[in-house]
This record gives sequence, structure tokens and C-alpha cells, in this order.
Amino acid sequence: MKKRIFLLILLTFTITGCTNLSNKDLGELTDTMLENNNNLVNNVFDGYKYYVPKGLKLISKDDYNATFLDEYNNRYYFYIDVISYYNKENLDYTVNKKAYLSKKISNSNKEGYLEITKTNDNKYYFIQYMYNYGKVEVFVKENALRSAIINISSILKSLQFNRNVLETIIGNKVLDYKEDTYNVMKPKGSTATNDTYLEYEERYGIYEGYDIDSNEEKIEIEEN
Repeated sequence: MKKRIFLLILLTFTITGCTNLSNKDLGELTDTMLENNNNLVNNVFDGYKYYVPKGLKLISKDDYNATFLDEYNNRYYFYIDVISYYNKENLDYTVNKKAYLSKKISNSNKEGYLEITKTNDNKYYFIQYMYNYGKVEVFVKENALRSAIINISSILKSLQFNRNVLETIIGNKVLDYKEDTYNVMKPKGSTATNDTYLEYEERYGIYEGYDIDSNEEKIEIEEN
């Protein structure tokens, strides 16, 4: 009998928690996710480590950059700015009043920003989510916005650095690294057009008017 009561309480708590989470707007959802510190880690590299939630698959990694694929076949581009962390640079972000959503983030002495803008054809939302010297960029449809925020929050809040190791790796080569490292402290453009699209066109083959559904290459991931 006690076991049944315990299971009922646990089920009620789970359902209530999920309901509360689903009722939050994107800004509140972001704050809630970042407040929940679980210290999970499943990817460890020289000088840093982080957690990738089960809904994402790591498909490529290059130094301090990585690419993930979600269940909707959206590609998440993850950048870690070790130079800004190394130099303890402060956040430089101004809220973009023209964006679909724009907010500064501050939690447990960690700063960041979330900026979401619509593409010109209104089919996709461009998410720029920076926190704790890490940044994720992704184009998603409206039905994937919430899952994207949850996925990105899980990655960024788990990011941990080993300063001693980074001292050894970077050391006196700060200027060299600065040239090659993606700066996450500022958003790349105020909307998902112009410079942002040109940047994506060069890097990923995505540009204004691009039909992502029909033209983007499907990536097959081998299961372990």
C-alpha cells in the first residue's frame, strides 16, 4: 500500500512539473532550465566538459566547435569561446526590441543572452543562445522552439572549464587563438538576414530563400 502511495505521489509530481514547464513562455522556460543545476556531464575534452541531452546527437567536432542533430533534423552549431573565458571578458549585449524574443540572462554569476528572430519568409526562427562562454545557433520551425530551448539550456548550463588545463594549452598563444576562435559575447546581427545569412551561406550553405526541407542534406548517424 505504501509503495502504491509513493508511486502515485511521484507520478503526480512528474505530471505537475511537466505541466508547469509546458505552460511557461520561452523566456520563463529559459530561466527555469538554467536554475536547475544537475551537474551532468557526458563529454569530456582538454580544458572543458559538458552534457549533451539524449535528444541530440553529436555529428562533428572541430577544436572548440561542435555540431548536433535533433529529432527534427535541425543542426545545432555549438561554439565555446575559451579566450573570452580565459580573459574573463564581460557580456556585451543590448536587448534587440525588433526580435521575436531578446533577453539578457544572469544566473549564479553566469551571464548570457537569448535572441530569436524570424527569417524573411517567416518559416524559420533563428536562435542565438549564449551563456557561460558557450553559444548555440540553430534554425528551427515554430513547433521545435521549446525543445530547442530545452536542449540548448541543458548544454550551456553544464559547460565547465578547467582553467589550469587551458593555461597549459593556450598560455602565451592568446593572440593566435583569438584570431581563430568564434566570439560568442556578441550576437551576429540583429535579425536573421544580411550579414547573418551571408555568414551562414559561407559556412553551412544556408541563405535567404533556401528550402531547408527539400535541399538540406540528411545525415545518417551510425548507432553504437
